[in-house]
Amino acid sequence: MSTVRCDKCPGYFCFAGSWDKDKAPQDCPMILFPSTFEKARDVSLSEDVKNLNVPAARVEKEGFCKINDKNAPCYPRIREIVEYAKETGKTHIGLAFCKSVSNEAAAIGSIFDSFGLEVDAVLCKCGGIDKSEVGIPKDVKIRGPDTFEASCNPITQAEILNKLGTEINVLIGLCIGHDMLFTKSSDGLVTTLIVKDKVTGNIPQAALYNIFAKRAYLTG
Repeated sequence: MSTVRCDKCPGYFCFAGSWDKDKAPQDCPMILFPSTFEKARDVSLSEDVKNLNVPAARVEKEGFCKINDKNAPCYPRIREIVEYAKETGKTHIGLAFCKSVSNEAAAIGSIFDSFGLEVDAVLCKCGGIDKSEVGIPKDVKIRGPDTFEASCNPITQAEILNKLGTEINVLIGLCIGHDMLFTKSSDGLVTTLIVKDKVTGNIPQAALYNIFAKRAYLTG
């Protein structure tokens, strides 16, 4: 049984600055885990965390510009990554990308190059290992059980970038699960620029609004 469901909160009082115990639902984490918030606040004041958290807040603020005296976003995600790298002094960027978005990876790499960042990039199929060699059953191959089908290799991607000393690794279209394995194996910080979604053209939230995409999850 679920313990915490912030997604069902009737007021998001913590965001509004109007939180109090009487207004909040009984399963509010601020009620259930007060000591966790105190501990997290203390950890947030450590230099290691501040060195990552303060630049994040600065990039968030600078990513807005004033239009008719109102805040309007002016930095796309790729520019935010550039600015965050500059703010943190972590300017060696690793790209872990899927073959299906190799054109996008090339464009992204060129953009990072243009900002003077040091870039290394590793393809998902690096190693050319057949899926059967890493324990994937032959009947799971997409193009047939007896065909060569290169396995995605997120652990190798991470290990190569670890050896190269990348400080921030950017995920570009890795498959579900492979992105998790990469993140688990990466020494550098990891952020995602493109999330693979074959149905929606790599815009996953579109499945929440498009009736045709909805059929893929409403029917089970």
